[in-house]
Amino acid sequence: MSDKIIRMDKQGESKSKNIVIEGDAMERFANAFEASARRWELIVYPAMLAFVVLAAYGFFLIYTLSKDINTLARGMDPEMGKHLGHISESVIYLSENIRTMTRRVHNMSVSVDDMASKMDELEHLEPMLVNMRGMNGSMAGMNRQMETMNMTGYAMRNEVGRMGESMRPMNFMNNFVPW
Repeated sequence: MSDKIIRMDKQGESKSKNIVIEGDAMERFANAFEASARRWELIVYPAMLAFVVLAAYGFFLIYTLSKDINTLARGMDPEMGKHLGHISESVIYLSENIRTMTRRVHNMSVSVDDMASKMDELEHLEPMLVNMRGMNGSMAGMNRQMETMNMTGYAMRNEVGRMGESMRPMNFMNNFVPW
């Protein structure tokens, strides 16, 4: 057993030199790691603190926003739920009216198409249209003749009226005579 201890001592001596060298390297590594950790602590801890502050501020903003929206909603209409029911009924009624209007516009479109086809059939009545144009011209001539007759009658009336005034020379004297 003592033999083992001596060998361990001898091995320990040779290893102790390596251990000292290795221990010295480990010590330098530990010192470097601690210095690096301190540098990271200077960055990480303030960053964590800033994150906590920003998170708290974000929570505060969300809380304030939800409170403001609640105030806004209550200020707009406290009984909004009841009114939403009326609005949905009105939208349904409006939808039905639009459906009715669509059907009526479709019916009008069909009627206009019918009218267009009937107008195409009227093109065969061209000779009658020519005669009607002639009749239109004759009626316009008759209109002009009637206007001329009206003007002549007006002139005759004026002349007869003047003639009646000129036939009473004693008109001035008749105002004084009682009979």
